[in-house]
Amino acid sequence: MIPKPKLILHICCAICGGYLIELLKEKFQITLYYYNPNIWPKEEYEKRLIMVKKLAEIYQIELKEGKYENDLWLENILGLGKEPEGGKRCQVCFKMRLQKTAQLSQESDAPYFSTTLAISPFKNEELINQLGEQIARANNLIFLSLKEIGVKKELWAKTFELAKKYHFYRQKYCGCQFSLSTLAKK
Repeated sequence: MIPKPKLILHICCAICGGYLIELLKEKFQITLYYYNPNIWPKEEYEKRLIMVKKLAEIYQIELKEGKYENDLWLENILGLGKEPEGGKRCQVCFKMRLQKTAQLSQESDAPYFSTTLAISPFKNEELINQLGEQIARANNLIFLSLKEIGVKKELWAKTFELAKKYHFYRQKYCGCQFSLSTLAKK
């Protein structure tokens, strides 16, 4: 039997990961990578991590946790706190997490990497794909974009059904203190 190629799948939360894992596990040997230094406060980070651990257990998939580097994240987005949700701050945030995922891919001899970020209806799939492809080229890797897996709207509907089935914690904001403060203003 030919071994499946390795894929490092960056995961932001359990809700966004479920159905993607179901689809990808048939073709890839998946390692989940929870690297989300943007999530604030630390208690929120921990809530999401608990659910990602539950998801990894359900699918019996290896999970690696990156460092919680909120101070580094804040340095990277310095001056972008007033950007609107989906603006330049998010671009820097996506890039930071994708770069770390690519780094883990290289260290793990995994030719593929991807992210669950693009499945959210609130995230710019095109931007995430562009960043992923740039990072892949720079690191001699292959970025698996959401469009290569399926149609975003359909994937989101199915992953949301799984989230309900498994009673995953559902957060009400992207993760950073700036998206939380935007939510508070609504």
